[in-house]
This record gives sequence, C-alpha cells and structure tokens, in this order.
Amino acid sequence: MSTEDSNVINYLDITINRNNNNMDISISKKTTCTDTTTQFSSNHPHEHKIVAFRYYINRMIKLLITEKSKKEEWKSILAIAKHNGYPIHITNNIRKKLKTNKQKNQQYPIIDHHNKKWVTFTYFSHIIRRITNLFKHSNLNIAFRVTKTVQQQLAKEQINNKNPSGIHKLKCNTCNKVYIGQSGRTIKIRHKEHVRYIRTNNPQSAYALQILKSCSKGTQMNC
Repeated sequence: MSTEDSNVINYLDITINRNNNNMDISISKKTTCTDTTTQFSSNHPHEHKIVAFRYYINRMIKLLITEKSKKEEWKSILAIAKHNGYPIHITNNIRKKLKTNKQKNQQYPIIDHHNKKWVTFTYFSHIIRRITNLFKHSNLNIAFRVTKTVQQQLAKEQINNKNPSGIHKLKCNTCNKVYIGQSGRTIKIRHKEHVRYIRTNNPQSAYALQILKSCSKGTQMNC
C-alpha cells in the first residue's frame, strides 16, 4: 500500500505531489523496470513491436502532467527505443498519429466498430501481409499470433520430457501431510530417495523428517 511521504505519493505509474493546494502529476517508474521491450529485429508483427511505445506515448499525451514531465518522459521513451533497436522515426510517427487521433476524437464522436469480426493469422514473416491486406476493406479485423513463444516452448518441453526435474509435491497417504520441494534431478530418482529416507528413519530428507514427526506409518506417498 502506498503512503504519502513529504507531500508525495506514488500511485500505479504516476507520482502525485501536493504543493500549495495544487497537485503536480508526473510519471514514475518502479525500481524493477528494465526498459526492455520486444527487439525491433525480432520476427514479430510490427503491431506487436510498437504496442509498448503506443502505451508509453499515449499515457504521456493523455495524462494531465506538467510540460516538464512530458519532456522528461519523451526523453525516456526515446532512450527505451534506442536501447531496443528502434529507429527514431517510428516513435515520432506514433506520437504524431496519437496526437492527431486525440484531436479527432475531441471533434467527432467515436465510431462503434463492435460489429466487426476478428480473424487470427499466424505470423511467420512479413509475407503473410499479402494475404491479410486482401481483407482491409472487409468487415473483418485482423489479429496476429506468433510462434515459438516462451509459453509454447515450455509446453513442448513438458510434453517431450516425461520425467522432468524441478518443483514437486509429495503427500503422505496416511496423515495427508504435504511436502513441496525442488530438485535438479528427475522426479523418479528424488521420489525413490524420499521413500528410502522414510523407511530408514533418515532425517536427511526434509519430507521424511516431516512425516516421521507426525506419522509413524508414513511409508506410502504419491506425487
């Protein structure tokens, strides 16, 4: 929970400063922020690459922050873009478009596009746009999904490895005590060690020690 300190409080991604019955708002960054986005050279749709910068720039434009804070935030955005390999004209174009959209929305009502349907294409290279461009003037919105994500790689690893190492959970069938541990060896080997430690009353295993303290018959378990 954030608390006020010397008339300053951080809330979400902004800093509020109370000063003579006025409030100055600026954009703040958490200490865990790494300024890392999808690299410009990566094989992702352009829309996916610039989504972070659209968020940063849109936040800078729409929040009621001081001009000084806007200049500092813009320098920070340019530094993030440079760090991740983005040409400066990309961030400049995004800024220009978002400013134009803001002015249009103030002058004209927003058109409802909820009647459009979404269609998903797998993005393997920029060649896929030769197909998606055919639907530009149709009643379809195009979305892209990428391949070889971290989630996909982890799921593939779990399927291929039938006896992996890592975090495991063991439960005594007699007293229902549960132990959660971690091992760099396979689950099968670690399970055998736990069973051996329990049968020989060896306190070397944290799980065995836990079972021995609460259950004299804790020789059966599952995982």
